[in-house]
Amino acid sequence: MDTALMVDASSVQYSDRNPAPEMAPDAANDSDRRQHARAVKVMRVARLKNVELHAECLGLVRDVSSGGMKIDADFPLEIGQSVEIALLDDQELIGDVVWLDGKTVGISFSRPISVEQILTRPSNKHGARQVRLPRFKTEREVTLKVDDHLTDAKLLDLSQRGAKLSCDAKVKLHQNILVRLNILHAVRATVKWRAANMLGVEFHRLLTVEELSEWLRVRTT
Repeated sequence: MDTALMVDASSVQYSDRNPAPEMAPDAANDSDRRQHARAVKVMRVARLKNVELHAECLGLVRDVSSGGMKIDADFPLEIGQSVEIALLDDQELIGDVVWLDGKTVGISFSRPISVEQILTRPSNKHGARQVRLPRFKTEREVTLKVDDHLTDAKLLDLSQRGAKLSCDAKVKLHQNILVRLNILHAVRATVKWRAANMLGVEFHRLLTVEELSEWLRVRTT
């Protein structure tokens, strides 16, 4: 499996849109924008958490420097709000929103960080430190195809690489299954662990940013 975190062309279009500014940054924030001009350009999925509301959403980091980052957020934020950003599941950065431009926000870190360290990519090499892509809590009804049988399950958390599910069906360790969200979205996976009615699966491919967004989207009907 290719473990490098990649985005497809449609994901790049999502990141490169140019929305009309909601709020023009004041002069005090000019230095923050200049800092982003010197930042490392990336396209990385992140878990973005509103510290006050304890709510989290999908984010797409567009650039990062030692002092802050620019990120597309899937829920509204306000200048001055504190947020936590995780590019890896066990590595959260703390910062404040310092400017807004549509769904794109500028974050100033509470203290300088090592850009090289936070951009470390997950590795499956033997003996390498095991790091995981950010996981998102969710509650979605899904269908599992186990051999030729269909069974209902609940999706409890999700990353681009795998998921945790609740399922009453008997699924064997290391068994290959199909996880289906709906008629358009499904992914093949292998069962990596099982405990009571919980199971963890690893996808056979990375979900794209658009797929991850669709799987996390809250249904309104």
